[in-house]
Amino acid sequence: MAHYAKISNQEFTVSESARLREAQSEKSVIENNNIASEEYATLKTAYENSFTSATLQTLEGELAALQSQYTPEMTEEEREALNASITAKQAEIDAEKAALIPGQETALASLNAKEAEGTEALTAEIETLNTAIANALCRVTAMYTGADEIVMVAGDSSAIQEEIKALEESKKDIDYTQDQEVWMAEVEAIQVQIRAKQEEMNAVPKVEKDNTVYWEGYYGGCKRTSYNTRGGVHTLGGTPFRKNYAGVGYIYDPVRDAFYSQQPYASWTLDESTCYWQPPTPRPEGMDWYWNEATLEWVEHPYKRYKSWVWGNKLTSWNGYYEGDEPIDDWFAPIECPDVSELSYSKRLSSYIWNEDALNWVEL
Repeated sequence: MAHYAKISNQEFTVSESARLREAQSEKSVIENNNIASEEYATLKTAYENSFTSATLQTLEGELAALQSQYTPEMTEEEREALNASITAKQAEIDAEKAALIPGQETALASLNAKEAEGTEALTAEIETLNTAIANALCRVTAMYTGADEIVMVAGDSSAIQEEIKALEESKKDIDYTQDQEVWMAEVEAIQVQIRAKQEEMNAVPKVEKDNTVYWEGYYGGCKRTSYNTRGGVHTLGGTPFRKNYAGVGYIYDPVRDAFYSQQPYASWTLDESTCYWQPPTPRPEGMDWYWNEATLEWVEHPYKRYKSWVWGNKLTSWNGYYEGDEPIDDWFAPIECPDVSELSYSKRLSSYIWNEDALNWVEL
């Protein structure tokens, strides 16, 4: 059973798509104005006239005249002579038409150039936008389980088929004027060879055919994903496919032709070999560690706010922040937050902000 990820680049191409529509509309206006011009009309007439010439018209008239000479009373010799004349005249016509082709191409190029006049910059921009959209990241919006993309089909038997064809043709070389029993024996001998070849053809081993492209199109806007592929490795020893098995919310990267998860932090970078996100520093071994993007470090607790802060409570912290009679277990700054009219800890923090660079509190 195969797995397919439904993808959409809509969220990543909002501005590009909007600009593409604008650019296409602007280009269309210019082209329509060019088509409505007198110069375009003149070029169009020249293009239409390039398909004929005085010589061609004369030759076609002569051909029509020859064709009109057919009569039921004609002898076979007269008919053959007339056919030869018609063939020769048709050859002249074909030669004249071939001679007109360069002029037609030149006229068409001039016509197209006039239509596109003034759209060069827009055309280049549209091409760039289309490339950007085609290469934009995509979001996996749904997962489908579908038909196997690999099917077994008959192997190549074209050589054997040619041999069978040659054997069939060889029957024509038999002398059928000889005794019937003789020539029938010769036919049967050939037929035996044909049957052997047919058995040989049926025994050709089947081969795998990958129908991935077909099924991706069948499901529409989908990319096949491998259930057993993780970090660029196939867990069952097979061939890895698109780096990772996809899931709803994953990213599909058309440039890398790979699936990977959403970037967890701005500082993390994508490992090209595995398409796993990697932190600036390796995760320490042992206990559970949590990444702190503000300090770019691994911490022992998920709520540590700054690198200089230390875990504590009412009994162990010099800050001594607590609500009522219960101590607060939390991360505390090395300098106590200023007392603001005996406000609670949460309200005090809303009146001041910690400056990690200066290691002090700043009033908001």
